[in-house]
Parts: sequence; C-alpha cells; structure tokens
Amino acid sequence: MFESIVYKNAIGPGPLIDVGALAEGLIFYGRVVIVGNTGTLKDLLARVPPFILLSLMKSGRIEFHYLADQTGVSTTQTSDGRDLHDLLCFSSPNHTIERVGPELFKAAAGSTGQARVGSSQFARLLRPLDHSGFDQGSILQSLLDSASTEASVAALIRIATPGYVQSSPLRFRIERMSQGFYVDTNIDFVRINEIYHQLVSPEHSSITKAYVLALLQGAYEATYFAATLDSEVAVTPIERVVQAKTVEAIVRRHTQSESQIEGFVDLTLSDARAIREAVNAGVVPFASIVKLLDSADKFRHWLQEQPIETGLLRAYYQATIKDSWADRLPGKSARWSVFTGIGLTADAFGTAPWGTLAGVAISAADSFLVDKLIKGWKPHQFVEGDLKSLFSEAKSKMSGK
Repeated sequence: MFESIVYKNAIGPGPLIDVGALAEGLIFYGRVVIVGNTGTLKDLLARVPPFILLSLMKSGRIEFHYLADQTGVSTTQTSDGRDLHDLLCFSSPNHTIERVGPELFKAAAGSTGQARVGSSQFARLLRPLDHSGFDQGSILQSLLDSASTEASVAALIRIATPGYVQSSPLRFRIERMSQGFYVDTNIDFVRINEIYHQLVSPEHSSITKAYVLALLQGAYEATYFAATLDSEVAVTPIERVVQAKTVEAIVRRHTQSESQIEGFVDLTLSDARAIREAVNAGVVPFASIVKLLDSADKFRHWLQEQPIETGLLRAYYQATIKDSWADRLPGKSARWSVFTGIGLTADAFGTAPWGTLAGVAISAADSFLVDKLIKGWKPHQFVEGDLKSLFSEAKSKMSGK
C-alpha cells in the first residue's frame, strides 16, 4: 500500500507540480518521484526552497528524473491546405542535465559560494530519463479506434470548455497516411477558443487539433512512466477521461489511492484537502514538511506493509487497537466505541450497526488512557501527534481564528 508515486507536469495553466500534493505524497508514500523538464525544475525551485529540495534529494526522499527529450505533435500544411500531423520526440542541446541543473539552482539560490557547491550537487542528483521505450506507433494505432478517441475528445472538451455545445455528434477521426496522418473533425475551434480564452490566456495555449492530440498522447505517456519507473502515477483530469484500457488502469490505481488518502485525512484532520491546501497557501512551509518526515518514517513503513485489499482506514483501526485491552473487549461494537473515542467514527466504514457504547468510549485528550491503549508504536501516535499538531494549527490560521 502506497509504495511509490510519480508526479509529472500538470496540464493547463498554473503550477506544473502541485507542491501540496507533493507534500502529501512525502508523508504517505515510501518512494516519491518527480518526472519533468526544464520548466518543471524552474517551477519547483521557485516554490520549494532550493536547499530544502536538495536535502530531500540527497536523503533519497525525492527522486527527480529529468527528461532528456520531449514528446510532441508536428503539423505541416500540405498543398491542398490540409494539416498533416505526426507524433514525435525531440531534444535540445541547450536542455541537458549538465547545463540546466546548475543554472536553475543558482538562479533560485543566489550567487554565493554555498549556492555554487549546491548547484553542482543538485545536477549530480538529477537522473536522466528518455522516451526510448515509448512506442508512439502503438499510440497512433490506439487513436485509430474512432469510438474511444471521439469519446475521449468529447470528455476532454467538456473539461476544458464546459460552455461549448457541439451541435451535431462530435467527429474526430484519424486518417493514417504513409507519412503522418490527417484528422477529420467537426469541432468548431473558433467557438471553443472564445470560451477557453476566457479562462486561459492565449499566450499559454489554444485548443487545436494538434493540441488535442498532444493531450491524448500525454495520457499514454503517463502509462509509460508508470511502467518504466514501476510506480503509481498522479493523474490529471485529462488522463481520467481518456478511454483506453491502458490509461484506465493507471487512473483506477491512483484514484483508489487518492480516495483512501482523502478519506483518511478528512477523518483525522477534518478536511480531505487539509495538507495540500495548507502547503499550497504557504501556511505550512515546505521546511515544516521536511521536519515532519522523520517522525513519519515509521508511519510510511507501516503503510507499505499493509495489504492493498485491507484499505487504509480499516488497517489504521486494526493497528490502533491491536494487542490492547480494547482488542479484548467483547464484540465489535465495544472495540469500535473505543476507536471512536480517539478520533474516528463508524461512518468511515459504512458500518452503521456498530454503535458507540457511551460507557466505553474514551477521550483522546486523556493521555493516561491513550498511553494504556497504545502499547509500543502505533500509527495513531504519529497522526494524533505531529501530523495533527502541524495541520490543525494551519487550519486555524487559514480560517482566520
């Protein structure tokens, strides 16, 4: 459970990497990987203090895999005025680890001697990754399935431009040629961009046939990262709607993990997005997350030992009362009532028959009883201690109390 997670560039305006989600990943996952390019590094170094990021990489808490090449979609206008497209990979000698790593670190950290030493260490810790095993021919073959491609494009457009109405059934069909392919579509791109540019600057992007193709290719790219790095991948809303079996598999895996974490955080911190929002708002600085990680080590190790089928909340409940006097109480209701007294409710399991017995429930504030309940280390100690202390205070600040 929660063994490894990959974060990659988000699609659309805003930060490329959600640092709040990254902080959450560092707390819950045993291995945290970032896949990115020059833009990713620049964005990350602007929002996570350079030496904090360097320390996380040196300790192995974060792996950064730098892309030596990029995927894209080429477009060439033919003599008859049609756009001929192709899927491609490209690279630039100006965007190598040796050049980009030190430059971006020094730009963020300053021109001090310490920054120069740090920039050299930072560049050495960046791991190269390319698309040598990324089969774009297979992706094109998948896109030839008009039914699934059109369903994906329709869903994608609903996300990007919710006000756009397609007057007739959407058509987006690939016509393969000996060199590249054409797209036959009835999408009104002028109207779509009138809506899209109300939310997204034209300087950032416009929706075109090539842009739609690039988004679809990006979803398949997520499956490549998952396989190459043997990891779960944090997926974007775009990937969630691409209707292809290979993409659906990684979406399902991450959605299940995300749902479990949100339910757990909501139950223990009373807000499913408490960690992400506090970090993204700057209320909890990333340095505080780093300090939290040492005390979170046992918690993460415990998570990785739990069977996936058990579920996070049930595993947490079982671990908290295991080998305690509560575990020996007669029946599930009595045991559960003790658990509700230390911050959890039966609603978490949908177990309405497990009522709380007023005479048995205890208060988490009663440190003597809690100490009696918890013999040795239990995951509850980290959650009710350092985690809740940090983010409860942050919640109070954000609510203006």
